[in-house]
Amino acid sequence: MPELPEVETLRRSLEPDLLNATVRRVRVYRRDVVVAPGDPMGGFSRQRAAIKPTRLGRGDLLTDQTVRSIRRHGKQLAVVSDAGRALLVHLGMTGQVLVQPPGGSLPDHAHVVWSVDTAAGPKRLVFRDPRRFGGLWVVPTVDALKERWRGLGPDALGVQPPDLAARLAATRRPLKAALLDQTVIAGLGNIYVDEACHAAHLRPDRRTDTLCRGDVARLVTEIHAVLAIAIGLGGSTLRDYRNAHGHPGDATRRHAVYGRAGEPCPACGQPLSSEILAGRTTVWCARCAR
Repeated sequence: MPELPEVETLRRSLEPDLLNATVRRVRVYRRDVVVAPGDPMGGFSRQRAAIKPTRLGRGDLLTDQTVRSIRRHGKQLAVVSDAGRALLVHLGMTGQVLVQPPGGSLPDHAHVVWSVDTAAGPKRLVFRDPRRFGGLWVVPTVDALKERWRGLGPDALGVQPPDLAARLAATRRPLKAALLDQTVIAGLGNIYVDEACHAAHLRPDRRTDTLCRGDVARLVTEIHAVLAIAIGLGGSTLRDYRNAHGHPGDATRRHAVYGRAGEPCPACGQPLSSEILAGRTTVWCARCAR
């Protein structure tokens, strides 16, 4: 699933085309990937009972509005219009947002398509999601967007040691489980938790309430560094992730431990250890981790 670096890379790749662009038309090919006010919280695609979706309003997907900003918090992306509306994008496991020339065949699993007027001329914006674990959430106001994001922890790219230390001290979970919790810190997933813990020389199974201030300060420094490097390389493409122009990320070549169980640690050469933590395969170096 795309994590903070992938979503931030997508945001940056969308900005040149979408900022100050005007949405002229929207075509919805799958209504169940859109969650509008009044819809079930998880959307219609996750309902077992047959429920007829409500009709979307003309402005719900930003028709006739101009894009003023593209924001991100954690793994969530929001396109905000001049009318004060926002469209929240969850990529899920296989979601993509692509900028394309107008006309021509649509990619497979294109669920929502926008026709937009940009400074460079007409463009087509496509949301596709083969497995449909992601989706689009209609947010009526910027204040509602801020309220939604207040339910998340601080963004991992800007979190500070005192805040994270207080949040980790309040739980007795393994460090890996706490860092995956988006209400503790927003933006980290399986890849970058493993990478940050390794860089900070911390075992991912260590109980969070045993961490000292120095441990957390070192962890925050490495979280920022790991994320910055990954963003600079365009994020990690394991299979589906692409930026707005269809380009994969190259950060996988910098992974020190993620997905490398049994291979030599790049720092000390000892075979990397692995176990399941918080339901996720977790890899670390038993020699390097303190």
